Amino acid sequence: MKMIRDDMRGMRDEGMTYRAIAEEMRKRNDRISSATVRRILLNKGDNFRKPYAPRSVPIEMHPRVKKIVDDLYEEESTRTTTEIIETIKEKLGLEVKKEVVAIIRQELGLRQYRVRYGHAVRLINQLIRLVYCEKMLEKGEQFLTHTFTDESYIQVGKNSQTCFVKNRFQARKAAPKHAAKLLIWGGISVRGPCPLKVLRGKEVNVDSPKYQQILHEKYLQWSRDTFGPIGTLVQDWAPCHGSRSTRLYLKRSGI
Repeated sequence: MKMIRDDMRGMRDEGMTYRAIAEEMRKRNDRISSATVRRILLNKGDNFRKPYAPRSVPIEMHPRVKKIVDDLYEEESTRTTTEIIETIKEKLGLEVKKEVVAIIRQELGLRQYRVRYGHAVRLINQLIRLVYCEKMLEKGEQFLTHTFTDESYIQVGKNSQTCFVKNRFQARKAAPKHAAKLLIWGGISVRGPCPLKVLRGKEVNVDSPKYQQILHEKYLQWSRDTFGPIGTLVQDWAPCHGSRSTRLYLKRSGI
């Protein structure tokens, strides 16, 4: 805590504003507001937790407890505090409070964020992608004329994770079993995005003729205007992308 305060005082002496100091601290993974910076520098208190109290865990055991917590979160970042406490009790025979686990998390620099899920990549494909990336680095490829394209479903509506009500029963909201969705085709390049194509209703079932129509309407002329004759289309190997008729269309169109 003293080191953080000294760093902020040094920044303040250099003429930095409270907001600039807060932004600099966030770059160091210290989530802090400009108001908190002001309170700390003016000695009006802060929002940091109290220092670790050795009465909760024997001081000589603290490094071992800290190592266990670090290893557990490194192995699985979504572990609950209860799971952490049970594991510490099983390994060391110590009854650790939730507050101690929270303090150790702060000492380790762990922050709480909402989990975001992405597409899983199979192990065999991870190796293929790694080899491809290494080859591109060796060639010095910067993808200056490439447009990366794909389709993606977008759900229409709002799925809030939190709400503010006076009664917990008011937190229940009616939701459709199958939310309305749109299929959007688009592409991105170093010179910006290409025009989007929004598909609705039966159009969301994209076959080869439909895909070729999308390329003709949204990509072909844009690519010529943006890159001239050297534009490169990047796509995955979906059936409508790699069919024989689509490959013939790409050849005819000079893509």
